[in-house]
Amino acid sequence: MCGIAGLFSLDREMSLDVPLVERMLDTMPYRGPDASGVQIIPAGGLGHRRLSILDLRPESNQPFALEDDSLSITYNGEIFNYIEIREELESLGHYFRTTSDTEVVLRAYRQWGRDAVKRFNGMWAFAIYDRDQDALFCSRDRFGIKPFYYAVDRTTGGGGRFIFASEIKAMLAASPSLAEPDFDSLSLMLRSQITCERDDTFFAEIKRLPPAQNLWVDRDGLRFNTYWEYPTEGDGPSDADVAAEQLAEILSDALRIRMRSDVPVGSTLSGGTDSSALACMLREFYQQPHETFTASYPGMPFDEAPIAAQLSQDLGMNSNLVQATTTEFLDTLKRCVFHMDSPVHTPAVLPLWNIMEAMRKKVVVAIEGQGADELFGGYATQVFPSAFADRLAGGHLVDGARELLAHRSHWGSGQTAAWIARRSIPGSHASLRRIRGDEAVYAGPLANRPANWTPGTPPPKFKDRVTQLLYSQHTGGLRALLHYGDSISMAHSIESRLPFMDYRLVEFGFRLPGHLKFRNAHGKAVLKDAVRPLVPARIVDTRGKLGFVTPISKWFRDQAGEIVHPVLRDERCRARGLFDSKQIDRALDQHASGRFDVSNHVFRWISTELWFQEFIDD
Repeated sequence: MCGIAGLFSLDREMSLDVPLVERMLDTMPYRGPDASGVQIIPAGGLGHRRLSILDLRPESNQPFALEDDSLSITYNGEIFNYIEIREELESLGHYFRTTSDTEVVLRAYRQWGRDAVKRFNGMWAFAIYDRDQDALFCSRDRFGIKPFYYAVDRTTGGGGRFIFASEIKAMLAASPSLAEPDFDSLSLMLRSQITCERDDTFFAEIKRLPPAQNLWVDRDGLRFNTYWEYPTEGDGPSDADVAAEQLAEILSDALRIRMRSDVPVGSTLSGGTDSSALACMLREFYQQPHETFTASYPGMPFDEAPIAAQLSQDLGMNSNLVQATTTEFLDTLKRCVFHMDSPVHTPAVLPLWNIMEAMRKKVVVAIEGQGADELFGGYATQVFPSAFADRLAGGHLVDGARELLAHRSHWGSGQTAAWIARRSIPGSHASLRRIRGDEAVYAGPLANRPANWTPGTPPPKFKDRVTQLLYSQHTGGLRALLHYGDSISMAHSIESRLPFMDYRLVEFGFRLPGHLKFRNAHGKAVLKDAVRPLVPARIVDTRGKLGFVTPISKWFRDQAGEIVHPVLRDERCRARGLFDSKQIDRALDQHASGRFDVSNHVFRWISTELWFQEFIDD
């Protein structure tokens, strides 16, 4: 887990000095506090900051080159099946001088070329300089866990130069002219919370390499190709017991290979099924001391700390409860904006920041439960309509009625009636936004900007509506969660590992019929079946998981003068002209009175202004 950066001239010649790449690396020391290096390549340079996880010796530092200098790599991530790939490569005659996964990536490329990535099980973003081809081979993992930003900088004249990095601020250090806002991206985030689903970033000329894509860069330009796609063919088991047994087997192995580390490993732990399942499963094969970390809100009804602490104690693990307060709200949010290179769309980053800060005092690697909800239907109220429609479309009227009754039983008549109303009254969401005055807030370059976005490529067709919806979640909101998860963990020099993002588990989940994932108004049915022998019933049979929540509605109402007004009523914000000041004041007054809860909007407005102050003003 590291930080990468580099430049490559799209002309035949380019003058490059080492300090330029070093300046890029200097913007992200936290991504690699253990080592830093630069390698000059023809008409370019590769840079790397290392967080040592496997093979801690200097011999594994990067940029890493083969003995004949024909291939060089700067690489961020982990290939968790590197041991198995190494054994295969050794059987083919390859010799290794380190025990790192970095060397495995490079020799795998030598053996199998660009198809090597299809064999990798892990998370990665890398650039390999191929001397024989005089080209860069760049790749990003299947789901976009690790970041890869790039741009073609034309300010150097001629064909320009290709710039890439793990963080946008590193690219700005090489080319400050790239610090131009993309107002369409800002609008989509502010109005609809659309962020990392798109290749565009909040900077007009900077893009992100899409997940599951390779990029070939040479003097002729940039060429992309997709090396993996979600499976739409092939049937998974239709029997619930068989599916649960196979799921448990895959998940256990995904966790086992993600425990490979030469530094201490800990876990984040909430009171929900996902992280609890990983903790319980871990104890099946790992008996050494283990630290768990949980966000704590004493006295709050959503505080899951007592449940998590009890489970940690039952498993013989060391529980660390991390309390979050408003004391450093703005300071923490500013830090999150800085490390994410973007406005923050969700307050869930705040408890995660505190947890990662506490983790770094004891561990270097974190096991997390991210990705289970989007794979197995954990957002029950969102998945229910699709599950209900699947029952009716299949002629299973009795099952559909049971789902409707179960939804009312579990979630209440009011929410069930609201669900029906939202789908019976066209445009009800937009009407609600107009009633609260949200649209009137945006002014200047944000006025009349898009609120919706449609992918350029139509989504693949799955066999049922539930899986179709989960695809939109897995390629949609989950990417934003992965972005802030990587940024916040790396801000504290922590490597975050996600067993539920193992591609074998994802392929298995997408081949399962929807009725195994969502049953009786509950999501993650097959996952709960799989882990029920290990996880206490008080956890696995609860109505739903809260995750990392924050009481921002109360904070913004009770302490607006300390954490809201200093930003949104500041002269810099008002002079910027992105928001209508009168409408901002109106919305804040409505929130303070309790008429409307606009806390999520207020949070995004604040983070957007902080982003402008950090990246654009200077």
